[in-house]
Amino acid sequence: MGYADRDYFREGATRPPGRLAGAPVVKGLLFLNLGVFLVGLFFEWTTTFWAFGAFTVQEGFLGFQVWRLLTFQFLHADFGHLLFNSIAIYFFGAFVEHQLRSRAFLAFYLLCGVAGALGASLLGLFQGDFQWYLIGASAGVFGILVVAALIAPDMQVRLLIPPVTLTMRQLALILLGIGVLTIVLGGRNAGGEAGHLGGALAGFLFWKVPLLRGLLENLGCPGRSGARKRSTLKIRITRRDERHGKKLRPKSRVSGTEASEVDRILDKINEHGLQVLTEEERELLARAGRK
Repeated sequence: MGYADRDYFREGATRPPGRLAGAPVVKGLLFLNLGVFLVGLFFEWTTTFWAFGAFTVQEGFLGFQVWRLLTFQFLHADFGHLLFNSIAIYFFGAFVEHQLRSRAFLAFYLLCGVAGALGASLLGLFQGDFQWYLIGASAGVFGILVVAALIAPDMQVRLLIPPVTLTMRQLALILLGIGVLTIVLGGRNAGGEAGHLGGALAGFLFWKVPLLRGLLENLGCPGRSGARKRSTLKIRITRRDERHGKKLRPKSRVSGTEASEVDRILDKINEHGLQVLTEEERELLARAGRK
């Protein structure tokens, strides 16, 4: 569907799509995290889930149970732990998923979680302490927060607790600063904060390093390099009231792949406003508007 065909560009259009429109991975993560938590709670399987899926250095690395690098990301200590992670995924995950495309976003999210496990392991190695286990989606969440701050640093974020308004950059710097301070002072959750910083670092590298970002872009658009260009002029004959009429589509300067990018950019504008666009997206949108 082209951007000219979108419902909310037509006269008398209905309301625009919701926050999670076009973000199936975020929806899946929210349902999966909640489902695992509720199943463990109702059937009293929480201890079993943790024994099988929580990450520890002894079992994850030394015991070659590498699945723990993924499964720990879907386990939570209590409802508050689940709630705060879910809120962050809901508000910022869809924004980043629209940037990376769904398949790339899923890989990005899980790899940020793996980086979180590595970060906690490095701190444990430095301190000589491996008597801990790691659970929660926070490492992936911190990767999301960092990328959101890099894409739209001035985007306004209104917090409920405390009731303040911050920019996306300020929120990310505050949370990262808390993590660094907790580690330096040897706080109670130093290992967890090391996991947060590991996820944040992975998010930063995936967005800033051209090779890593290119891998994500290729994963999000697998046919991008070999995509065929659409015909610049199409004529379609339709029958209407026993008459024939020609319908012409304007000549476009964008390829078929770029047209889908324009769709994504328009979704982004509709949800977050023009101020969140990158320079590349603005140039593509301007080129698509020329005839």
